[in-house]
Amino acid sequence: MSLFSSNTFHGQVVLVTGGGTGIGKQIARSFGRCGASLAICSRRLEVIEATAAEFEGEGLSCLAVPCDVRKPDEVEHVLRCVIERYGRLDVVINNAAGNFPAPMSGITYNGFKAVVDIDLLGTYNVSKAAFETWLGEHGGNIVNITAPFQNVGPTLQAHVASAKAGVDSLTRTCAVEWGPRGIRVNAVAPGAIADTEGLSRFENATEGGSSGRCPLGRVGTAQDIADTVLFLASEASTYVTGQIICVDGGSSVDSMKIRLD
Repeated sequence: MSLFSSNTFHGQVVLVTGGGTGIGKQIARSFGRCGASLAICSRRLEVIEATAAEFEGEGLSCLAVPCDVRKPDEVEHVLRCVIERYGRLDVVINNAAGNFPAPMSGITYNGFKAVVDIDLLGTYNVSKAAFETWLGEHGGNIVNITAPFQNVGPTLQAHVASAKAGVDSLTRTCAVEWGPRGIRVNAVAPGAIADTEGLSRFENATEGGSSGRCPLGRVGTAQDIADTVLFLASEASTYVTGQIICVDGGSSVDSMKIRLD
């Protein structure tokens, strides 16, 4: 359950890429429960249609549009559909991402490119289209979902770290360039989050070595991420922009990984 009230985002429209499953789905649901009208997109139409139907059953308004964020024409189509349906756009969540654990030597050329294209190019495509379609004239919020490990040398994540480093840089640049237009741009970096495909894959690759070993002593939840995203998009953070907030139980600042108890 979100800590925000049911009318925090009343009258606002929120677009979540990769909003059909996992963290993206919980982010979208949380905005909807706080009064927002929703739009979700993903490459798999059957997934987002099922999620939209689930949301509608909960009394939430949700538009589902298939989209590959790597393709600008499809992204622009999504933005047109959102404006045609709701007449406005207030918040964009760039959550769509690709990930699979692999050593640098084991990542294929196409595999590396695919992750960079989805994570970095996709974030650029959606942000640019949202700016040109609506946000540039009306202001709003963009929250990018990044990662907490790109400033170190993460094992099995060279492709993801490279892409997310670009997302972090893009977040800061967009915040600077678009701030005068009334657009705030921030990012959230999730740590190990329970019941997500990414964590399951990494746990299998590392034999369970990635979760539960953080200063707060627990794996995160999708709601932990959603609440931080809602904060960044809300009136509670009107003087916050260009920031990357780690939501990882302290893992990113725990250099020794040693518990004292």
